[in-house]
Amino acid sequence: MTNTFEMEIHIGNLIKEEFIQQGRRAEWLAQQLNCNRTNVYNIFQRKNIDVEMLIKISRVLHRNFLRDISPLADTPDCTKSSDNMSLF
Repeated sequence: MTNTFEMEIHIGNLIKEEFIQQGRRAEWLAQQLNCNRTNVYNIFQRKNIDVEMLIKISRVLHRNFLRDISPLADTPDCTKSSDNMSLF
């Protein structure tokens, strides 16, 4: 059995995969995030990301990336949840 803390999700890869699947251009995402194209490519390289930025990217790409990473918090120590949370 694998310990959930041993699982690693590279959030930048998930964002990049969704970005490519949608057929978006770096210039478009940079404009949506109010940054430059270089920052978009830097986001794709990040293993970790600020929650506020992740929420913003989730809204822009219409995909809740927080749900993708939430299984990592599914441990006996993290049993409390909020059913009222919605990004969209």
